[in-house]
Amino acid sequence: MARKWKAVVVGAGGAQAQAMLRALARGKATEGVLALDRAWRSETLDATRQMGFETLQLDALENAAEFDSLLQDTAVVANMAGPYYRTGTAILDRAIAAKTNYIDIADDADVTLPMLERTKAAEAAGITALIGMGSSPGTTNILIRAAVDRLGAVDDVDIFWAVDVQDITAAALRHFWHCFNLVDPDGTTHDVPGWDSLEFRDVEFPQPVGRQKLVRLAHPEPITLPRFLPVKRASNFGGVAPEEALVTAWALAHIADEQRSDGSLTDPAAKLFKSYMDRRANAPRIGSGLLIDVHTNGNGLRFSSGSEGRMDDSTGIPAAVGLILMCEGRVTVKGVISAEMVEPKDFFQVLRTVSEGGGGLTLWRLEDGQAVERLRIRDLLP
Repeated sequence: MARKWKAVVVGAGGAQAQAMLRALARGKATEGVLALDRAWRSETLDATRQMGFETLQLDALENAAEFDSLLQDTAVVANMAGPYYRTGTAILDRAIAAKTNYIDIADDADVTLPMLERTKAAEAAGITALIGMGSSPGTTNILIRAAVDRLGAVDDVDIFWAVDVQDITAAALRHFWHCFNLVDPDGTTHDVPGWDSLEFRDVEFPQPVGRQKLVRLAHPEPITLPRFLPVKRASNFGGVAPEEALVTAWALAHIADEQRSDGSLTDPAAKLFKSYMDRRANAPRIGSGLLIDVHTNGNGLRFSSGSEGRMDDSTGIPAAVGLILMCEGRVTVKGVISAEMVEPKDFFQVLRTVSEGGGGLTLWRLEDGQAVERLRIRDLLP
């Protein structure tokens, strides 16, 4: 029996969810999509309605009975409400119980394993739960899938990213702090390390981003890539630019570490970081960079990009692609899966209909760890 709503977007008033909705509107995919938020801001509510979405104010966690009833009448629920170490399994479990397909942009490593452990329950319910369908994870996984489809099995995938500190919202800040709590393959989570215990990389991104200092961070890709693809190891290094912002963010994360406290320092630390951001109000924008090496002993493929684009769009647009593919029945694997299970050709086909263009992504052949020949991304796709 057909359900009333093609999709319900939870947390639709957030910045990345708004970017997702704008992408859906560009792709003329607003019909049958309900935008839900627990506390709409008037300007965001107006903008959402002007894009053509129906809206509802509801707290999905507090109003359990009403939300569960809504899920019963929904084909796909898009969970855009982080932090995912608090909301990921909570909303996924409700979707499984309602036999409703699920998608999110979960980027917290410590919740990735518990969500993947729900795969048998999702299979039994006959649903697909696509987790981590944002930028990183999300676009990163699909690019790596395309590379592995061409190269075959590889030993290593190294992911490097940098975001402009101007893009760090209050929610993004808390996620970034959480990434300092490294996660072992078995799910063990560690305290935020001291500065001397951090593992650093200096990485050269295409302009306008340039050379940035990065640190090893907890992220889902090192957990999911070896699970779903013929990849032995994966690493993730990220940071905020400029370097002083990275140092400031780490220092506050180290002080307010929820692993070592009851969380009472988190809000005061966030206020201090906002004060730091206010002092940088007129600083020039640096942009965001991405570099992915897919290789064995330094031989393979490299994706790289540098862009002035905002993190909201780089995350929300691929989420819109994933939602469209799920609504169209083009992601058919049952259970809990991550973005590398999406067909790259399908992803890029829909991306063209919802993207604003730009991004500057390039593909190179790697030889002994060096980019030696530029290739065409389209040649990776069937």
